Amino acid sequence: MKNIKRFLALALVLVMMLSLTACRITIDGENNSQKKKVTNGSIGLSISTQNNPFFVSLADGAKKAAKDLGVEITVVDAGDDVTKQVADIEDLIAKDVSVLIVNPVDSDAVSGAVQNAIDQGIKVISVDRVVNGVTVDCEIASDNVAGAELATQYIVDTLGENVKVVELQGTSGASAAIDRGTGFHNIADDKLDVVASQVANFDRTEGMSVMENILQANPDVKAVFAANDEMALGALEAISGAGKDVMVVGFDATDDALAAIREGRMAATIAQQPELIGYTAVENAVKLIEGETIPASIPVEVTLVTAENVDTYAAASTGSGEIVGNGGIGLSVSTQNNPFFVTLADGAKKAADELGVELTVVDAGDDVTKQVADIEDLLAKDISVLIVNPVDSDAVSGAVQNAIDQGVKVISVDRVVNGVEVDCQIASDNVLGAELATQFIVDELGEGAKVAELQGTSGASAAIDRGTGFHNIADDKLDVVASQVADFDRTKGMTVMENILQANPDVKAVFAANDEMALGALEAISGAGKDVVVVGFDATDDAIAAIKEGRMAATIAQQPDLIGYTSVEYAVKLINGESIPSSVPVEVTLITIDNAQ
Repeated sequence: MKNIKRFLALALVLVMMLSLTACRITIDGENNSQKKKVTNGSIGLSISTQNNPFFVSLADGAKKAAKDLGVEITVVDAGDDVTKQVADIEDLIAKDVSVLIVNPVDSDAVSGAVQNAIDQGIKVISVDRVVNGVTVDCEIASDNVAGAELATQYIVDTLGENVKVVELQGTSGASAAIDRGTGFHNIADDKLDVVASQVANFDRTEGMSVMENILQANPDVKAVFAANDEMALGALEAISGAGKDVMVVGFDATDDALAAIREGRMAATIAQQPELIGYTAVENAVKLIEGETIPASIPVEVTLVTAENVDTYAAASTGSGEIVGNGGIGLSVSTQNNPFFVTLADGAKKAADELGVELTVVDAGDDVTKQVADIEDLLAKDISVLIVNPVDSDAVSGAVQNAIDQGVKVISVDRVVNGVEVDCQIASDNVLGAELATQFIVDELGEGAKVAELQGTSGASAAIDRGTGFHNIADDKLDVVASQVADFDRTKGMTVMENILQANPDVKAVFAANDEMALGALEAISGAGKDVVVVGFDATDDAIAAIKEGRMAATIAQQPDLIGYTSVEYAVKLINGESIPSSVPVEVTLITIDNAQ
């Protein structure tokens, strides 16, 4: 009996232990779920207002992208009410969205709600207006300061300096209102007589009411800058009602504003691309959901629209204008004897496969004559878009212009085409990258150290820009004992470096305009038994390995696969009749032993 009782007691203890273990496992699972938010792959767009054609177009662009890319998007309208927008964002968080796209009513007031989303593991993209005090994943917006400067300078150029002018300001606290006000005053404070600056909240009715009051106090005003077209159109009604002749310049290029310019009632506006902003936001949201890296900032171009170009602009913005060719894309790459351009071409091929388009890739082998012939062959194949990575930015211009003359759209990648206006340039900031690399040498060795430069292929824009960046720093802070061309080639890099070391045995550092030359220089330095700091550019696999091994000091990381992929994405947009930015920057980073892992 005692044995039975002992057995039962032991069994009871075991049951309790298992129960506690089970409870503990459940609790750990709950803790883990709190640390990592499980989201559903959907996107939420919180928009400031749908009572404005600009933001209607932005939302339409986002919805179109969601449909094209097969993702779920929830669009909520704050109605220009910050309190409602905060509640909207909380609702989207509760729906477990993976990415929040936010167009703030007020760039300060919405920051707490946005930070809450980030703290819960939600990715955030801001559109048109920034979120102050919060680091979001990406900001997609027009350059509002530059746009307002264009608009205000137009007033100066048309009416002359010191004329009396009025400013109608947007919603207080909105970054677009702040930036457009900054751009206006950058010009107006020095060149115009600003007799009134009043808030009209981006609203047509308020624009009319505020302008009526201003005209009563300032009957001799000659011009108005309104921070959006809705206020500008309201101002026009007040001016018409008062029987005045006042120049009005707006911002946004809405359909109503373009019609007013055609009719001669409004002088000018600044064209943004709200539909492209919305579309691009969703495209990049999908990339975040898929775990891809995206730029921290994506600018969308602005243009001054007047009576002289309003019809041309309207045609371009509506996507009219037929695409020639068979819908195919041609990529003319400078060389496939360089890992950077192999990766770029691979990125383009990947995009073509995923997007279901035909892509023909041709390798110029660093031969300009062959590249010109390659482009002619691609034109003969009746392609719709040419993507070109020039061997020489000058020498290829004639062939590229011929493509444009035949109605083929053109995108340049990594290097520009000099003297030709292409549809889009997609490249890293080579000047900035070289400045980062050269400043690293200064920081490591101190000022006055003897340094050599290995230059890329003469005439290539990347070689020119990287050389500019190097000399921006080196000419003031280092002793440049040699600058020689090694044509982006490893073997030439070694040969040139051998010659430099013979003439300058006390050189302390080398900046090579690409990793292939840097690796060649390393061979020469090793053969000479020297200790020389070598910094390259491109972050190829061989260069990263050399940094990890302690043989090479640093390189500049570009994203060639992203450059190639993005170029095909934008080529498809052109084929589909969509507008695209004239320039798409791709981020660069300094890679050293500290972050090469």
